[in-house]
Amino acid sequence: MMGGTGGYLVGYVLATLALGALAARGWDRSFGLMALALLIGNALIYLPGLAWLGHLYGWDKPILEWGLTPFLIGDAIKLVLAAMLLPTLWKMIGAARD
Repeated sequence: MMGGTGGYLVGYVLATLALGALAARGWDRSFGLMALALLIGNALIYLPGLAWLGHLYGWDKPILEWGLTPFLIGDAIKLVLAAMLLPTLWKMIGAARD
Protein backbone atom coordinates (compact mmCIF):
# COMPACT_ATOMS: atom_id res chain seq x y z
CA MET A 1 0.00 0.00 0.00
CA MET A 2 2.90 2.35 0.53
CA GLY A 3 4.36 1.86 -2.96
CA GLY A 4 3.36 3.56 -6.18
CA THR A 5 0.21 1.48 -6.60
CA GLY A 6 -1.23 2.24 -3.15
CA GLY A 7 -3.39 5.14 -4.29
CA TYR A 8 -4.80 3.10 -7.16
CA LEU A 9 -5.72 0.29 -4.77
CA VAL A 10 -7.65 2.78 -2.64
CA GLY A 11 -9.26 4.05 -5.84
CA TYR A 12 -10.38 0.54 -6.81
CA VAL A 13 -12.25 0.23 -3.52
CA LEU A 14 -13.91 3.63 -4.05
CA ALA A 15 -14.82 2.74 -7.64
CA THR A 16 -16.27 -0.60 -6.57
CA LEU A 17 -18.49 1.05 -3.97
CA ALA A 18 -19.64 3.77 -6.39
CA LEU A 19 -20.31 1.39 -9.28
CA GLY A 20 -22.21 -0.98 -7.02
CA ALA A 21 -24.41 1.87 -5.80
CA LEU A 22 -25.00 3.12 -9.34
CA ALA A 23 -25.80 -0.39 -10.60
CA ALA A 24 -28.31 -0.78 -7.78
CA ARG A 25 -30.01 2.35 -9.11
CA GLY A 26 -30.23 0.83 -12.59
CA TRP A 27 -27.34 2.62 -14.27
CA ASP A 28 -26.16 -0.69 -15.71
CA ARG A 29 -29.31 -1.04 -17.83
CA SER A 30 -28.52 1.55 -20.52
CA PHE A 31 -25.45 2.37 -22.57
CA GLY A 32 -25.33 6.07 -21.66
CA LEU A 33 -25.71 5.66 -17.91
CA MET A 34 -23.36 2.67 -17.87
CA ALA A 35 -20.71 4.65 -19.75
CA LEU A 36 -21.12 7.56 -17.32
CA ALA A 37 -20.87 5.21 -14.34
CA LEU A 38 -17.68 3.71 -15.74
CA LEU A 39 -16.21 7.18 -16.31
CA ILE A 40 -16.97 8.00 -12.69
CA GLY A 41 -15.35 4.72 -11.65
CA ASN A 42 -12.24 5.47 -13.68
CA ALA A 43 -12.00 8.95 -12.15
CA LEU A 44 -12.30 7.41 -8.68
CA ILE A 45 -9.39 5.11 -9.49
CA TYR A 46 -7.16 7.72 -11.09
CA LEU A 47 -7.65 10.59 -8.63
CA PRO A 48 -6.23 8.90 -5.52
CA GLY A 49 -3.71 7.01 -7.66
CA LEU A 50 -2.28 10.15 -9.20
CA ALA A 51 -2.47 12.05 -5.92
CA TRP A 52 -0.49 9.31 -4.21
CA LEU A 53 2.11 9.20 -7.02
CA GLY A 54 2.52 12.97 -6.73
CA HIS A 55 2.86 12.77 -2.97
CA LEU A 56 5.26 9.85 -3.12
CA TYR A 57 7.57 10.97 -5.94
CA GLY A 58 7.03 14.72 -6.06
CA TRP A 59 4.84 16.92 -8.21
CA ASP A 60 7.83 18.00 -10.29
CA LYS A 61 7.93 14.50 -11.83
CA PRO A 62 5.89 13.53 -14.91
CA ILE A 63 3.08 12.02 -12.84
CA LEU A 64 0.51 12.05 -15.65
CA GLU A 65 2.96 10.37 -18.02
CA TRP A 66 3.61 7.65 -15.46
CA GLY A 67 0.16 7.02 -14.06
CA LEU A 68 -2.49 8.19 -16.53
CA THR A 69 -1.70 8.63 -20.21
CA PRO A 70 -0.33 5.10 -20.88
CA PHE A 71 -3.66 3.65 -19.76
CA LEU A 72 -6.23 5.96 -21.37
CA ILE A 73 -6.64 4.16 -24.70
CA GLY A 74 -7.03 0.74 -23.08
CA ASP A 75 -9.44 2.11 -20.50
CA ALA A 76 -11.51 3.81 -23.20
CA ILE A 77 -11.78 0.57 -25.16
CA LYS A 78 -12.78 -1.39 -22.05
CA LEU A 79 -15.29 1.30 -21.07
CA VAL A 80 -17.07 1.22 -24.45
CA LEU A 81 -17.12 -2.58 -24.54
CA ALA A 82 -18.49 -2.87 -21.01
CA ALA A 83 -21.05 -0.10 -21.59
CA MET A 84 -22.32 -2.01 -24.64
CA LEU A 85 -22.12 -5.47 -23.10
CA LEU A 86 -23.81 -5.04 -19.72
CA PRO A 87 -27.11 -3.52 -20.90
CA THR A 88 -27.26 -6.12 -23.69
CA LEU A 89 -26.77 -8.94 -21.19
CA TRP A 90 -29.51 -7.55 -18.96
CA LYS A 91 -31.87 -7.50 -21.96
CA MET A 92 -30.95 -11.09 -22.82
CA ILE A 93 -31.54 -12.21 -19.24
CA GLY A 94 -34.90 -10.44 -19.19
CA ALA A 95 -35.90 -12.08 -22.48
CA ALA A 96 -34.84 -15.52 -21.22
CA ARG A 97 -36.98 -15.09 -18.11
CA ASP A 98 -40.09 -14.22 -20.12
